[in-house]
Amino acid sequence: MTFRNFDVESASLPDIRLTPDDHARLCDLVGDLNAGGAAGLLQQELARAQVDADRRRTPTVGLNRWVHYTDSASSRTRRVKIVAPDQADIDQGLISPLSYVGSGLLGLAEGQSINWPDPSGRLHKLTPILIEDPEDLP
Repeated sequence: MTFRNFDVESASLPDIRLTPDDHARLCDLVGDLNAGGAAGLLQQELARAQVDADRRRTPTVGLNRWVHYTDSASSRTRRVKIVAPDQADIDQGLISPLSYVGSGLLGLAEGQSINWPDPSGRLHKLTPILIEDPEDLP
């Protein structure tokens, strides 16, 4: 799949893992028709993701988990939670998996990086640095 100047299939992408529940929910969300933009990128990620029920072995970014990450376009660390599109609220740090950052972070483990496009096609290096367990939240 080519997104503007970003050829996802030929890019060197890190391995990603999703739980069976997250994978199924995300597949239902994007369907199987060829989509464009972030939804198309998410479809590509779902197609290559390893589905693994044991998230404790190596925690990965998934739905409804807080993640602290860095973006090469900024010097600051952000904390976000990837939630269903109808629950997204950027002011509260709740982002959709249909956003560029959301689709890029899904399935990554702490310390993994991915070069991922923004809406303009410019690449950003996204790196999760801390994935919080839902049970650990206040």
